Amino acid sequence: MNVQVKPTLGVVTISYNEEQDLPGFLDNLLDWVDEIVIVDDGSSDRTEELAKAAGDKVTFLRTPRVEGEYFSHQRNKGIEAAKSDWLLHMDVDERVTPELAREILQAIKNPDKDGYRYRRLNYFMHRPMKGGGWRDWNLVHLARRDKFHFGGMFHESCHLDAPEAREGQLQSLMVHFNEDNLEKRFRKSGTYMEELLKRVEARPKPVRLIDILGRPFVEFTRKYVLKKGFLDGTPGLISAIHSATAVFRANALVWDRQNAVSRNQIETDFQQQWRDGGGVG
Repeated sequence: MNVQVKPTLGVVTISYNEEQDLPGFLDNLLDWVDEIVIVDDGSSDRTEELAKAAGDKVTFLRTPRVEGEYFSHQRNKGIEAAKSDWLLHMDVDERVTPELAREILQAIKNPDKDGYRYRRLNYFMHRPMKGGGWRDWNLVHLARRDKFHFGGMFHESCHLDAPEAREGQLQSLMVHFNEDNLEKRFRKSGTYMEELLKRVEARPKPVRLIDILGRPFVEFTRKYVLKKGFLDGTPGLISAIHSATAVFRANALVWDRQNAVSRNQIETDFQQQWRDGGGVG
């Protein structure tokens, strides 16, 4: 008689100063997953202490990023350290609902699938968001350990080593709290700007005035009108403006790089003007 072995399930996350969210994260998972791997970027708060106090299910790896490493490198370190058959890739500020947990445990029993996509219920300014593109995210973050890895910079790309037919779709939503105040969102956006700048610089044509003016307007219209950000009231408006502002900053910064005048050139021009003007004599 063939006895079907229940597949094991682990969770991989990355952390940096997560003492606020880590207790809830661990409490959400410890009762029903087989292991939790935390890859830490050099926290200076109680993150390590809280993780190590959570028991044998938790593996804490203190491995700060070095130059040239991004979040994708950290997540891949977690994959390498994990032992479970299946891995659920989460952020510390995410929570699995009972409905999603039951769906996950059933899904990983399916021998015909190697990975699953799911969507998020994102919070912004402390509120769950209905529109504005906040529910567009739908990536493979549940996969067999040996079939999956991450790429990219800050917004990681997902790579499932399997044909499309072996990829499934979960129906329940993952809750994502995001930042607990708008100031932190603004600071994080500054970090993500490097990724956006690379996309602008990769365009075949240099940045023009129409890009600086038009692209932010298009971004606002897309988020607030087409994606129905207006359904979320004031937070929806702020979110759309914030996205448009990021597009403006990226295009303005790249224009500055493409049309830069060196300080040495400015100094040379000034000295020439001084000489042409006859000095003070």
